[in-house]
Amino acid sequence: MREIENLIKKLSKEKISRENFEEIIEKSEVLDKDFGFSFLQAYGLPLEESENEIYLKTLLTPYKEQTFCFVDIETNGSSPSKHQIIEIGAIKYRNGKEIAKFESLVHCDFIPEYITKITNIKTEDLKNACSLKSVLVKFKEFLKDSVFVAHNVNFDFNFISNSLDRLGYGKLLNRKLCTIDLAKKTIKAEKYGLAYLINHLNIDTPAHHRALADARSALRVFEESIKYLPPDIKTTEDLLRFARPNEFSSKKRKKKSSSS
Repeated sequence: MREIENLIKKLSKEKISRENFEEIIEKSEVLDKDFGFSFLQAYGLPLEESENEIYLKTLLTPYKEQTFCFVDIETNGSSPSKHQIIEIGAIKYRNGKEIAKFESLVHCDFIPEYITKITNIKTEDLKNACSLKSVLVKFKEFLKDSVFVAHNVNFDFNFISNSLDRLGYGKLLNRKLCTIDLAKKTIKAEKYGLAYLINHLNIDTPAHHRALADARSALRVFEESIKYLPPDIKTTEDLLRFARPNEFSSKKRKKKSSSS
């Protein structure tokens, strides 16, 4: 899959010709050039083709017009290989507005007591919930090729992606954004955990450690963060690149003061 990863990295920076795209797909040894384009689209990569050029829609889409999907999950443990998702909450957001939401508990036979203390979700609450397979299939359809956003995005993204893969649906290829990383570059705070930022930014949410509420809290952190973006951040890929912790910008970044 290294060739596919390199392809995505290249597409995040520039358009490439159809011929070049097919050459890379052939070298990958996991995709057929006749189906590579549609295959990658099916797994959430926002591919587009115009005038025999292949590119990511996020490369040209202004971030204000991008569809973001804010996601949070609750699980009965921290390892995707040993534990499972017990709740998913997600909110689609575009042009400053929430446009759709997804929320579901997931059937699970056992929840440790410490998880119940954190989430207030009990095993009996999940007795009649939909199966993990059913919920993940519906969530994947809801997500489509929107940008996957979460607070500590790698946990939520990888847990869902690995769970889908284990069930035979393959891994996600959506573009992703971490609101912790974005907040660290735009908001001055002592800590960047979601609970701390909720209080620090006076975010009013009905619950913490419930999936939909935490997804909405991440959205509010995002809304606060983008107020302080450098003026040269225009497209979605600009924003994703800016938010990455290893990206360096010589331009002075204006952060929201903790006293404001």
